[in-house]
Amino acid sequence: MEKGTPPWWRRGVVALAVPMWPVTCAFADGSAWLNEPGSGYASISVVSQVADEYYRGKVKRSTPRGEDLAQNTVWLTANYAFGDSWAVDAQVGWARSEFVVGPMIPTPMENFSGIVDSSVGLTWRVNDELASDFPSVALRAGAIIAGNYDTGYINSLGDGGDGYEFSIIVGEFVSNRVGLSAEFGYRSRDAGIPDETFTNLTGVWLLGEKLSLGLDYRLVDARSGLDIGGEGFEPTRFPEVEEDSEIVGGRLYYNASDSLSFAVFHATVVSGRNAPASAVYGATVSYSFSTF
Repeated sequence: MEKGTPPWWRRGVVALAVPMWPVTCAFADGSAWLNEPGSGYASISVVSQVADEYYRGKVKRSTPRGEDLAQNTVWLTANYAFGDSWAVDAQVGWARSEFVVGPMIPTPMENFSGIVDSSVGLTWRVNDELASDFPSVALRAGAIIAGNYDTGYINSLGDGGDGYEFSIIVGEFVSNRVGLSAEFGYRSRDAGIPDETFTNLTGVWLLGEKLSLGLDYRLVDARSGLDIGGEGFEPTRFPEVEEDSEIVGGRLYYNASDSLSFAVFHATVVSGRNAPASAVYGATVSYSFSTF
């Protein structure tokens, strides 16, 4: 017998599905919670990340003269469920980065702007917790399309590689107000970029009919690569760097109506390797829709 659907489910699922992490990379997070067939959401996110420290290898250092390495990004994200167990997602963004030259890179540097890496994904929900005694389980496969920017600079907008990613996502509302989700995946790109494994953990607490609180943990672990300043490294080989990051964050959702929701979020890189120790701030507006 099918489980009863909580009264807030249809309003909450859109907000819960919107990724917190259009943050330090262009790759969409998966969700085990799908919309009804023939419905979906579209969202716009504005994200700012700033760092005056970075990891050179595994050692945290200040930038040479206290400069800020900053990037501002606008993301467009959409998700549409075209079947009971199938959904498609897409994400594209535009960014601008800034960095003041230090002694490590003596030549003048430009600020960069342009289209960043995009992603398109397909999710298959293997199990729906509302129709069984087990958590929702989904599999996602995605394609990564490199943006139109230059690589080889510390403030490049990305690594400049095409590729793919796949993941398994498990999610369950353990009570009428608490939901947990875990995603485990693998990513591979060309252009000499190291392959990565990634983990995304999310907890959501529904505070009321309109307000929700989210806590998030993200781990990205490159499987190989160069260290900044290490053997074989030179600035033109930035895409080949082993870049790891461990990020924690929080978000606050407000469902203004059945179709409109807002979110604000903050995240911090708490450890890493060859990565900026960024603080990240952002806001998202989401609109849900249906074609039936």
